[in-house]
Amino acid sequence: MKKYLLSLAVMAMGTTLLTGCLGDDSNSNTPTEIPVTKGVFIINNGNYYSSIDGSLTYINYATMTPSAQQNVYQMVNGESLGGTPNDVLVYGQKVYIVGSDENTIFVLDARNSKELKKVSTTALLGDAEGRTPRRIAAFEDKVYFTTYGDGDKGYVAAIDTTSFTLQKQYQVGSYPEGLTFGIDDTNTVTLYVANSDYSKGNGSISKIDITSGNVTNTEFEKVKNPMEIAVSSDVLYVLDYGYYDDDYTQHDAGVYKISGNSVSLVVPNATGMAASGYYIFTFNDPYGGTTGSSYSVYDILSNSTVKLNLSGDSEHQIVSPAAIAVDPITGNIFIASRQKDPDTGYPANLPGFVNVYQGYGPNATPGQFVESFQTGVEPHKIEFVHGTAKIQFQ
Repeated sequence: MKKYLLSLAVMAMGTTLLTGCLGDDSNSNTPTEIPVTKGVFIINNGNYYSSIDGSLTYINYATMTPSAQQNVYQMVNGESLGGTPNDVLVYGQKVYIVGSDENTIFVLDARNSKELKKVSTTALLGDAEGRTPRRIAAFEDKVYFTTYGDGDKGYVAAIDTTSFTLQKQYQVGSYPEGLTFGIDDTNTVTLYVANSDYSKGNGSISKIDITSGNVTNTEFEKVKNPMEIAVSSDVLYVLDYGYYDDDYTQHDAGVYKISGNSVSLVVPNATGMAASGYYIFTFNDPYGGTTGSSYSVYDILSNSTVKLNLSGDSEHQIVSPAAIAVDPITGNIFIASRQKDPDTGYPANLPGFVNVYQGYGPNATPGQFVESFQTGVEPHKIEFVHGTAKIQFQ
């Protein structure tokens, strides 16, 4: 089964590559480079209230028998990531980890996880503005991250990927979380930011023109607590966490489509999402809910949603989904899960795990279990490491 993780990338590109080879026999003995998945980083939040630091897990695909390595940062660098590392990004030859409690961006060498730099967000932006960094994205040799700041005024900052110095700073909405880049038909680059308002009900979307630096902040009637954001052309897809009642039960979480000033709920009942190609994969596991977890796939082109049935995982069933991602090369779906205390039924301070399922690809059965790997406590974000491999076609 483990071979499937590596071979699917070859299968996905096989038809195109073979067609090209058949057209020119002179190149039949020339190795062809194809993209492959080399590994997967998983950021684990840990548990602040139980004094359990966050950690970094790495799943290594360098061999045909992938293995999960725990506490990678600590093992390589001799110290902890501290409390609540919240995001991880692989960009170029570097790995960027957002340490929320530490007010730090950890910069690692992607080849060996050795620390290259600690960037203090409070030293970079100021004590108020740089407080509590949350999420990170990259564009044109800069990484951009959100910070809660003083709460009512959230911020986005950009640092250079070589000098790690501050390049830009923008004020956005209240308690910003996820961010993503979009390029429209005129090649205008826009950075979109989901401002959660810390679940207080006045969430908003910030739009930053990267060229001019102009920032606009818009509240939408149906979007109250946005956490994640994806973009297709100039249409936004926003994961909204809804609201929590007096008993701390979560309600009305889902994925909203924003096109101009029009807002519609396209995936009701969703608390996690991952966008890949023209699909948005979601899970639903509301805090305090009693109906169990569910999974779905939204097709952007047909504007339709279908249920995703997970199968073959009876020995590794998802307990409480905590993160989801789709490998753009293999098409495989990664779903991370917490463990629950068998007595209380609530998430426990135990190592979590991540399951791999087949996605949409040649000869694939969406939702079919492939493999399972252990993670740290409270797995929160999944990030892929890609490279190339040479394939000889005869």
